[in-house]
Amino acid sequence: MSVNKNALSSALIELLSFPIFKEFSLEKLEILCANSEIFICKHRQVIFEYGEPAFKFGIVLGGAFKLSRPTITGEDSIMHFSSPGDIIGAFIMAQPQPKYPVTTAAMGPSRLLAVPKENYIQSWKKDSDLIFKIQNLISSRMSQFQAQKAMQKSPIPARIAELLLQLSNRSSSHEYKLDIPLTRKEIADSLGVTIESVIRVMSEWSKSGLIDTTEQMITINKPEKLIEFLKS
Repeated sequence: MSVNKNALSSALIELLSFPIFKEFSLEKLEILCANSEIFICKHRQVIFEYGEPAFKFGIVLGGAFKLSRPTITGEDSIMHFSSPGDIIGAFIMAQPQPKYPVTTAAMGPSRLLAVPKENYIQSWKKDSDLIFKIQNLISSRMSQFQAQKAMQKSPIPARIAELLLQLSNRSSSHEYKLDIPLTRKEIADSLGVTIESVIRVMSEWSKSGLIDTTEQMITINKPEKLIEFLKS
């Protein structure tokens, strides 16, 4: 992990492009993000560790971050994939001695603005509009998580299709791409299924041309075919 403090001014301008901050002035962001640091991360580097004391929270600037927590068997349970504009760990800052409820790890080259806990106490929590927007972000995150839980009894191909479509961005009228490197194991951990099941389904999809995978980057060539799995 490398820290780049000199790029803070540029990062604040970057924040203005995110829906949660678009109505804010640059001067207000300077107060909200005073003494923040930019973390420039390599693939799989951990920013916040589950159970450790929490002195900072994060705003995703670029790339993506995997939020996970260990299960009783020692495996990772993936809770969410955070994308640019997402805020990680803000609400726990109000606790007397907060600890990170999830491990936050970079998915591919990624950037995160780490904001001191003191900023949340002194300025963030006093801004009702900002708190409302953060609540909406968390509500949307929980809705996605609940949607995955609701599909637990669905066939595994349907569950994999739903996750890939949810994480993908349209690159053309007929093609979708995932902007984060995603392993079969991470898909399995996110859905709570075996890696063997994921490998089998995605191998079949690759052979039939529904998807392509290059260095863990997935392209959905026929999204309409994956949507059909959701209807079955």
